Amino acid sequence: MELRHLRYFVAVGEEGNLTRAAEKLFIAQPPLTRAMKQLEEEIGVELFIRKPRGLELTSGGEFFLEQARQILDKVAATVEDTRRIAQHRKTIFSIGFVPSVFYGQLPLMVRRLRRNKNLEIVLHELKTREQVEALKTGKIDIGFGRVSIDDPDVEQELLFD
Repeated sequence: MELRHLRYFVAVGEEGNLTRAAEKLFIAQPPLTRAMKQLEEEIGVELFIRKPRGLELTSGGEFFLEQARQILDKVAATVEDTRRIAQHRKTIFSIGFVPSVFYGQLPLMVRRLRRNKNLEIVLHELKTREQVEALKTGKIDIGFGRVSIDDPDVEQELLFD
């Protein structure tokens, strides 16, 4: 499976229409239609319900759309971090936080981390639930939120109550 197939699928899934997705991607519709058929054959699952006026995602298609977005976000974050590291020769450490946490211990921690000249700190203001997705896609390395999230893919630790 190629990344372009994932990009094509995300466009079709978001548009719900092959013609509009093809226009958005700046490609002709027939190759896009073939690519979606090939993707379905490769996965072995129907991703779309074909209707007279467009497409609707199947339950498998909805799941695959969410996963495809995360994969593409992870690839974009990896490319961005690679470029940044190559330019500065620094390690990137991205921190997600909710604004109210910023007034506590976070500023002190960031100041301490910034003393390391080989480390570049990037701050992202995100809601707690947004931080979970950002952690999964690699946009952030650590997050500071206000509520506990029930997600087996994210390790959590209560710092203070």
